[in-house]
Amino acid sequence: MFYFALGVTAPYFPVVLEERGLTPSQIGLAFTISNVAAGFSSYYIGRLSDRVGRLKILLSSTVLTAITYLLLALISDPILTVTIFTLLMMGMGSANTVVTAYSIDALERAGISRGSGFGSIRIGGSIGWIPGTFLGGALVSLFGLRSIFLLAPLVLGLSVLTVYGLGEDGRAKRQDSGDVSPVSLLRGAPGVLLLTMTLSFVANSSILSFLSLHLINTLGASPLEVSTAFALMGLTEIPAMLYLGRLSDRVGRRPVLLLCLGAFPARLAISGLSPDRYVVILAQTLNSFTFGGLYVVSIAYASELVPERMRGAYMGLYGATFSAGGVIGGYLWGSIAEATSYASMFQYSALFSLIPVALTGLALRRQRREVYSAPVAP
Repeated sequence: MFYFALGVTAPYFPVVLEERGLTPSQIGLAFTISNVAAGFSSYYIGRLSDRVGRLKILLSSTVLTAITYLLLALISDPILTVTIFTLLMMGMGSANTVVTAYSIDALERAGISRGSGFGSIRIGGSIGWIPGTFLGGALVSLFGLRSIFLLAPLVLGLSVLTVYGLGEDGRAKRQDSGDVSPVSLLRGAPGVLLLTMTLSFVANSSILSFLSLHLINTLGASPLEVSTAFALMGLTEIPAMLYLGRLSDRVGRRPVLLLCLGAFPARLAISGLSPDRYVVILAQTLNSFTFGGLYVVSIAYASELVPERMRGAYMGLYGATFSAGGVIGGYLWGSIAEATSYASMFQYSALFSLIPVALTGLALRRQRREVYSAPVAP
């Protein structure tokens, strides 16, 4: 239900900002401001959940998200819109961080593989996202933007009710993570993973922030066609989350991460080079790799790098990689789009996306070299 509400509204975040009078660079700046705030809140909320339990934090974050959706429907002032949008991003980031940590906790205690197990849980988000995007496009076409921000809090109200049906192991509330600092979680493999994900989300922010505007303003797409593009993202995530998560259980996390990251340059290049909106829409099926597989496998890998008592804090930092990517990419891609065009901006982002591919390839090569050079016990 949370992702159903997100599917209804997310494709139109940049559109509502544009409607309130913001330019492309200002829209990018709005995403930057909101992502900075969401990044900080993700870490500290995740750390708090290590001490007081996941479900209380999940409940309050979901309620905050519902309230901000409603305010977006009621308020039209540009500055207040950016402020409310920032609170919305904070609520969504915090909720995602905590539900991820809660899911990994549950899988670990049930003895279920994290790759296939988390993939099976996370497809619930995709199942909600797909009908949400289609419904959002239909509502915008029939009733305008305000309608989707009135529907979203109603759906989240139902989501809040389901939280009361969940249980939580008391151990999660007795753990002491008070001595955890961000620096201690940035060393070695955990830090390399966070850097890789930050760079990949910088590239991905061009899609999240400006694909809808590119389709509408450059290629002449209708709201329903925009929703179709975002629905395809969710639809193709489902098999990817299941299969690629299971594949990473067998062959290792890093090879599958490299495969997923390798789809970024193709997706972004097609989005920028093709003059046919239907080709651009179909290119979004590569989201199966660039988000579906990438997210599930990286979360499974992240959960193996730190102990449970630090998991909420680390998942908060992981959540902050989304925010950091938006911080860097939002204003960067918005400025490039304003100076050139949306099409050129996607071509530049395709080149940028080669950086995390190279970083992961080097890490995988180093890992294999260490395995081959390890001494064999007599």
